[in-house]
Amino acid sequence: MKYLKKNHFWFLTGMETFALGLLFISNGNFIDRPPSSPPFIANVDDPPFAIALIIVGMYTMFSCFDYLHHSRKELMTFVLLFVWTFYLVIFSIHDFTSPVFMPKFTTIFILFIVVRILFEAFWSNPND
Repeated sequence: MKYLKKNHFWFLTGMETFALGLLFISNGNFIDRPPSSPPFIANVDDPPFAIALIIVGMYTMFSCFDYLHHSRKELMTFVLLFVWTFYLVIFSIHDFTSPVFMPKFTTIFILFIVVRILFEAFWSNPND
């Protein structure tokens, strides 16, 4: 448990990723497709993407119960940043191709998650 206290940021980010995967699994069409958006927008909440999110979230959460070696921490940071940036781009495309040209709450929320991961990646103590 002492490592969980030290790695609480990564554990919570893993929980967020896991929860997003569960949300996509439980809700068939979480992301609707506006008429002018590209067709792939409606496919990123399908089960293969949701299962990948669940796996990434579980890997992150279970990794936090042990010492995070530098290579494992870099892998977690890269994968989490990739996943959340991918969904930030998808939700941004979705919002800006919809009839109302304005970002929604989900897009802004994901932006803050990406910024938080970047802050933790660059400003955290590399020896922890």
